[in-house]
Amino acid sequence: MLETVDERYGNLENRFPGNKTTRLLLAFTVLLILTIRFGFAPDSPDIRMAGDILILAASMLYLTGVLFPLGFASIKDRLSEEKWLFLFSFIYIAALITFAVKMFTSGNIPSSTAFSTIVIISFAYSILCSVRVLLASFGSWALEHLSPSAILPVSFAIVIAFGTVMLMLPNSTPEGHIDLVDAAFTSTSATCVTGLIVRDTAVDFTLFGQIIILILIQVGGLGIMTFVAFFALFLGHNAGLRESTSLTRVMDSDFVSDLKKLMGSIIGWTLTIETVGAFILYILWDAQPVDWTTNFKIWQSVFHSISAFCNAGFSLNPVMTDASSGFFSNPVNLEGFAHVPGIAITIGTLIVLGGIGFMVLTTLGAHMMHRMKSGTSKRMSVQVKLVLWVTGILIISGMALFLILEWNNTLEGMSISQKIANAYLGSVTPRTAGFNTVPTSFITPAMLWFCVALMFIGASPGGTGGGVKTSTVGVLFMSVISLVRNKPATEIWKRRIPSHDIKRTAALLFLGCMAFSISAGLLIISEQNTSSEYGTFDYIFESMSAFGTVGLSTGPTADLTWTGKAIIILTMFVGRIGPAALAAATGRRNVMRYRYPETRITIG
Repeated sequence: MLETVDERYGNLENRFPGNKTTRLLLAFTVLLILTIRFGFAPDSPDIRMAGDILILAASMLYLTGVLFPLGFASIKDRLSEEKWLFLFSFIYIAALITFAVKMFTSGNIPSSTAFSTIVIISFAYSILCSVRVLLASFGSWALEHLSPSAILPVSFAIVIAFGTVMLMLPNSTPEGHIDLVDAAFTSTSATCVTGLIVRDTAVDFTLFGQIIILILIQVGGLGIMTFVAFFALFLGHNAGLRESTSLTRVMDSDFVSDLKKLMGSIIGWTLTIETVGAFILYILWDAQPVDWTTNFKIWQSVFHSISAFCNAGFSLNPVMTDASSGFFSNPVNLEGFAHVPGIAITIGTLIVLGGIGFMVLTTLGAHMMHRMKSGTSKRMSVQVKLVLWVTGILIISGMALFLILEWNNTLEGMSISQKIANAYLGSVTPRTAGFNTVPTSFITPAMLWFCVALMFIGASPGGTGGGVKTSTVGVLFMSVISLVRNKPATEIWKRRIPSHDIKRTAALLFLGCMAFSISAGLLIISEQNTSSEYGTFDYIFESMSAFGTVGLSTGPTADLTWTGKAIIILTMFVGRIGPAALAAATGRRNVMRYRYPETRITIG
């Protein structure tokens, strides 16, 4: 039977590259091309040429679908829905035109160079478009079909699975293969910004593998829903009422307007701080006697800046040309530069900035701008003041204890400035970062036990770290003070904390203790019959490091059994998404139409 004109036109529209389903298939195709091109045989001329041609074709399909779609009512609707794809396309066209003009005016650019340049531009364009399409599609699906408390676990699980597959590609490791458990462990540790490793990041992974790990750290540090919300609110996707409500609950915001400001500040602060951090680290490393190329210094600086700001703790184990000139033999992590105070201070400050939360950073920025303009101080919210006070107390007390307990131990032989800088990092890093300039296994038992407490507390809400959060500890402490003073409600700075929030903090603390206890118990059971040299406390420390997404270890990580690694993987996952998922699930109170009679329970 012959098709009518309308049917033929409709079929054409559904197949056209501008169709959302077609774009999604195209995005997955680009992802597959990139995986084969760079993950399997990047040195194969045939695969490289085939991949380049397919990317050029995908770029043309994207461009055609953006500029000449069918079925749109007006140019205004198209710009409203796809303004970011339009921007990518116009930049792509401008880049091609600019290169073409340069090529024809100079007249001496080889054809191979011209083709490679066009391919690189097309790679960038197709990747940007594919990321936009995939995130927008995932965001729409997640916000429509998942509850706010389920969005974070599902999104993190998807990222972890993707990272595991990418790390198992032949080009991710020098040997060309890695065990499934080790790949899953590394992917989980990077996505949950933990830093525990079973493979040496600098040695056991190629540059491609390290890039995958860094991408997982960045996505995991900010949270995939940050990127989803960014695309939903800024990059052309019009969120409906249900989607907007889900976003505000996932991101722990009250209003969509506040959420828009939060998204803008998150991306802005992240790019600014990570860029400045990488620049400072480059200057510091450039002044050291290291046998590194300029590109390697840049890579070290960028990797450590992102890893520190995201509180990940992954390191490429940088060492000087003469590794024996440092304080410690066989240095790992940042131990090879314990003698450089600037590196410890820079890494520690990046950790603090990432851990205090983007809302605090935004408030501090607005406070400073207001003071510069008007000369007067602007009142801070109770949340911001509480986070700053608790963070400051933990840093100062941690530094003091580290100096007292480690002065004649791991800090022995250092100058005063070196001891203070390393004590600063030693105080900051247990609260979810995982970097170390002194060997963790050499630290005194008393300091290790204090580190366990710091790891359990963790960073602050809305930050890149884990733990039960500083605000939780602060609110519970003030509730105890109010209880001792027989006050009817918890009060902080002449403000009353709702009883619902007190219940949430108590629930988080209780569930955190339960999760850690179960993890530590199972890990001790799984490792007790092995010939390991490590004791019970080492496994307790390991479990707390995993739950707090810290990354510090006294040594047993790489020697764990298959079961032990699986326990740590699950602990890292629960520690990273558990507090945020609980906050999303309990953020709104249900109005009860009844009330039971009270009864008293004996306590203590």
